Amino acid sequence: MSQKISIVPWAFWLVLASTSPATEQPQLAQDATNPVHATAPGQPLPSGEQVIQQMLGRSAAVAVATNAPTWAYDKAQVTFKLDGDAKVEERTEKLYRVRIIQGVPFSRLVKVQGRELKESEIEKENQREAAFEKGFSGRDPKKAVAKHEAMITKDMMDRFEFNVLRREAVNGRQTLVVSFQGSPGKGSSIQDRLLSRLAGTLWLDEETADVARLEVHLTEAFSLGLLGVLGTIRDCHMELESKAMTDGTWLPEKTVLSLSGRMFLSSMRFKMEETSANFTLESPAKNIRP
Repeated sequence: MSQKISIVPWAFWLVLASTSPATEQPQLAQDATNPVHATAPGQPLPSGEQVIQQMLGRSAAVAVATNAPTWAYDKAQVTFKLDGDAKVEERTEKLYRVRIIQGVPFSRLVKVQGRELKESEIEKENQREAAFEKGFSGRDPKKAVAKHEAMITKDMMDRFEFNVLRREAVNGRQTLVVSFQGSPGKGSSIQDRLLSRLAGTLWLDEETADVARLEVHLTEAFSLGLLGVLGTIRDCHMELESKAMTDGTWLPEKTVLSLSGRMFLSSMRFKMEETSANFTLESPAKNIRP
């Protein structure tokens, strides 16, 4: 099962665009329950290039905002292993506490199948969290951006073609509805080939450049290994719905991911559902240890 799941979350890197913590920019500090920010009638839509620049700017701002409070929340994950008739063969429930460190979410396992973790499992999570935080200790955020270590980079965005379709209100915020399609010929690695087969639609907060909603799918089957010896992903679809926080930040509220294909000689189908709740704002001191 781990082989099936490990590839897909990486592929949908766009989800991380919706987990940007609050920055120190004053224009983001507003009540998300306010009416949609008015746009002058007839105002033209921005170009795809302008949207890309806005997202890159937001990603860079998040990466350097080390002193700003960030969000944490609970994430309940339910994974279903399905048979050929889409009937559930196996169900796994996990509960995580997610903290966001310089724009990167860290999910700490809290419960499995409703039970508390054993001491050995808690220690494993402690080590995993310490290793994650160590990666940010002593890290110069500005140098990280210069080295293209921000969550969304120009190289990544150049792999897609973007088309701004319209404006649309989502949860009281005005968004730009943007379609995207992977561009072929950007590389030959597994990651390159997978990204070139992704397409979908994102709803981008026009003011903060956070992702309010996302739909993404594979445009064609994806083979693993030479001539598909390791397996094939025939169909993959994901939907993300985010929730606007009181400072304008969008955080994932519900994610549904479905996948079907073949792993070695066995067919496989699974569905994963994630729901988030108990959003709280934490001080920077709780996010990075000295």
